[in-house]
Amino acid sequence: MSASDKTFINFSLSRISQSIVLASLISAPALAASDEMLSNTDFSNGTTGWWSSGAELVAKDGEACMDIKRAGSNPWDVILGQRGFGLEEGQDYAIDFVARANKDTAFTALIQHNGAPYTQYFNQVLEIGTEPKAFSFKFTQDQKSDAKTEFQFQLGAQKEAVLCFSDISVKGKSFVIVNKIPNIRLNQIGFYPKSEKIAVIRSEEQQPRVWRVKDAEGNHLLTGKTKIFGVNAASGETVHQADFSALTTKHENLVLDVDGQTSHPFKIADDIYSELKHDALAYFYQNRSGIEIKPEFVQRPNLARPAGHVPDVVSCFNKTDDKGNKWPGCDFDMDLTGGWYDAGDHGKYVVNGGISTWTLMNLYERSQFIEGASEPFADGKQPMPEAGNGVNDLLDEARWNMEFMLAMQIPEGSKVSVPLGNQQENIRSLKLTEIDASGMAFHKVADEKWTGMPLPPHKDTQKRHVGQSSTAATLNLAATAAQCARIWKDIDADFSAQCLTAANRAWQAANKRPEVYAYDNFTGSGPYGDLELADEFYWAAAELFITTGESKYLEAAKASPAFLAAPVGDETAKGDLFWQDLSSAGTLSLALVPSKLDQATRDKARAKIVATADAYSSLMTKEGYHIPYSAEQYPWGSNSNLVNRGIFLTYASDYSGDSKYMQALIHAMDYILGRNPLDQSYITGYGSNPLKNPHHRFWAHQADANSPKPAPGALSGGPNSISFSDPVAAGMKGGCVGQTCFADEIGAWTLNEITINWNAPLVWVTTVLDEHRLK
Repeated sequence: MSASDKTFINFSLSRISQSIVLASLISAPALAASDEMLSNTDFSNGTTGWWSSGAELVAKDGEACMDIKRAGSNPWDVILGQRGFGLEEGQDYAIDFVARANKDTAFTALIQHNGAPYTQYFNQVLEIGTEPKAFSFKFTQDQKSDAKTEFQFQLGAQKEAVLCFSDISVKGKSFVIVNKIPNIRLNQIGFYPKSEKIAVIRSEEQQPRVWRVKDAEGNHLLTGKTKIFGVNAASGETVHQADFSALTTKHENLVLDVDGQTSHPFKIADDIYSELKHDALAYFYQNRSGIEIKPEFVQRPNLARPAGHVPDVVSCFNKTDDKGNKWPGCDFDMDLTGGWYDAGDHGKYVVNGGISTWTLMNLYERSQFIEGASEPFADGKQPMPEAGNGVNDLLDEARWNMEFMLAMQIPEGSKVSVPLGNQQENIRSLKLTEIDASGMAFHKVADEKWTGMPLPPHKDTQKRHVGQSSTAATLNLAATAAQCARIWKDIDADFSAQCLTAANRAWQAANKRPEVYAYDNFTGSGPYGDLELADEFYWAAAELFITTGESKYLEAAKASPAFLAAPVGDETAKGDLFWQDLSSAGTLSLALVPSKLDQATRDKARAKIVATADAYSSLMTKEGYHIPYSAEQYPWGSNSNLVNRGIFLTYASDYSGDSKYMQALIHAMDYILGRNPLDQSYITGYGSNPLKNPHHRFWAHQADANSPKPAPGALSGGPNSISFSDPVAAGMKGGCVGQTCFADEIGAWTLNEITINWNAPLVWVTTVLDEHRLK
C-alpha cells in the first residue's frame, strides 16, 4: 500500500534483516568495552530509539509500558526492541533492566541477528509480577562478530497484561562496520548534452575547490571551481556545487574529480531515461494480481511467478476488530480477481489505485492534446501479454487496474455496515449503521492479518476481506471511470460505456453518502484514511464534466472550494499531488483536455499550473542539492513529491514553451538518482549505488536468499524524518534530519517502501524526459 499515513504493524518483521545505515554519514570510532550500546535507556526522551509491535508503547516517568490486549500465539507477536549495535567475537557484554507487570506473567529477553538466519546470542525466559524486579546478566560473544544485532523483549504468547520496563542497558564494545559515503554526489546515470549538469560536494572548506571532468583515459575535458553553498539545512552538511553544464558533447565513463577524489562514473547521452521508463512501467505488470507473471515479460527469469489470489472472491469483514468493534459482514461476495498489489504487501486499494491509474492515463492524454508530444508506449513497445493487440500498451496496463476498480463497485440493492461521519476519536465504540451502499466502492481488499516475509502472493493463505465502503473510494472510482470513458470511446465502445455508467453511479452514491470515512477494521492492510473529501468531489466533478459536458458537473466543480486548485509550491508542500489531495488532478485535466469549459477559465487553470511550476523552480536556489523541493523535515514518500512535481513542471513547459521547467525536473531526477546526502540512487537497478532492499514480500532477497532481488525500475519512498513507525526508522529517531533519514533495508517500510502511486509518476516523468531530451 502507499506509505502515506499507513499504520503498519507486522509481527514477523522482527525476523527480517534490518540495520541502521545513517551511521555511514560520518566515520565513527569503535566503542570502549564499557560503553552503553543502547540509546534512551531511561526513556527520558520518550520512546525515541525504541520500536514496538503488537501493542502501543507509552513512556512516562522514566518507564515504558505496553498494554497487551492481544498476546497472539508466538512470543514475537508483541515486541519491544532496539537495534543499531553489534557484537564482537570474544568481547564481554552486560545486560541490565527493571521489569514489572500488573499481574504475574512471563516474557523473553534476547539479543539476536536482525535478519535471516536470526541467530540468537542471548536468550532468557523470565517471570515477573506486580513488584519491580531488577535483572542482570553477563555473557561473552563466542560466535563470529555481528554488526547487525538487536535487543528485544518478546512479550507475546503470554497473558494479556500491562508490562513496564525501565533502566534498560546493554554495555560492551559495539562491533561497527562503517560505510563512508563519497563526498561527491551526482546523477549516477548521467546527463543530457543540453541539460544543466551539477554535482554537490560535501566539504567544510571555506574556499572554492578545483574540479575537473575526466574521461576514461584521464584526459581533462573541463575544469572549474566550486561554488560554496554553505549549510544545507535538510542534511546538516556544508556543501559546494560544481557546475559543468558547459560540457555538451556525448561521452561515456566520465568522472568528476575534486581534490583527488572522484565521483561515480556517468555519461552524457540522449538515452539517459530510455530504458528506465520501460522498467518503471514493467513494475505494474510484475505487481499484477490474478495473473501469471511470465518469464518472457520480465527482466530476469527468477522474477516470474505463478498468479496470486486466483480467484480473489471475498466478502465483508465479519469479526470483532482489534478495537473491540463487532462487524456483521454482508450477505454477498465480490469477485475482485485482478488489479495491482498496492505495494510490498498483498492489499489492493481503490484510493491509491485511483491516483496511480489516473496518472498513467493522464500521460496518454497528454500525448493526445499537447502539440508535438509523442505517443508513449505505442502498441508492441512494452513487454507485456497484451502487446500487439492494437491498443496502446500504457492503456493496456491502466485497464488492468481500471477493471479491478470497476469490480469494487457495490451492486444495486446491497447493504453494508459502515461508521457514518468522523468517529476516529471514538474508535473503541464505533456506531455502525447498515446502509444501502448501491454504487459505492469498497475501500480495499486485503489479508485479514499482516503476512510474514518473504511471501510470494501465490503462497498467501490468509483469509481476505473487503474493507468497508467509503466515500473517498467511491469518488476515486467516479473520477477515473469518467477519464476511462472518454479515452476508450473510440478504442472499445463497450468498455467506455461500462466506465461511464460506473462513474455516474459512483457520483450519485457519493453525494448520497458524503461522510462515509475509511476505518481500519482489519489489520492486514493500511487504512488510507481521509477526512477531507472536497478535493475528491472536485476531481470527480471535473472528470465527469470533461467527459459528459453536463452542466451539473461543472456547477459542482465551480462550487467547490478546490476549483482550479494548484499546489502552493512553498516549503509547506501544501496542495502537492498525492492520494490524499487530488484537487490538482482535476485542475490538470481541465487545463489539458478540450471540453465545454470556456477558454478564459481553461487559460486560468494553465496559468495556475505555470505559477506552481515557478514556485517549485524558485526553491532550487534555497537547496544545497539544487532541487525543486525545500523542507527541513521530509515526509513519508518524499521522493513522490519530487516526481509528482515533475508533472507540473512538464505542463508548465508545455503551456509556456520555456524549457527551464524541464531543467528543474532534471534536477529533481538528479537527486533521485544519486545527487543526495546519502549518495543513494533511490531506484532499483539504476546507478552505481542503486536501491537494493525495498520493502516487498516477493522481491525479498535480503530476508531470504531464495527470494529474488528486486526488478529494476522501482522507486523507493525515500527519506522520512516525520513518521518513525517501523523498527528500523524508530532506531534513527532523533539521530537524523530530513534528507538523511533513510535506510535501504527491507524492514524499513516508512523509508524504503515501493508503491504503485510512486512508480506511476516515475513512469510519467521519465517518459516525457526521454521524449523531450531538452532538444
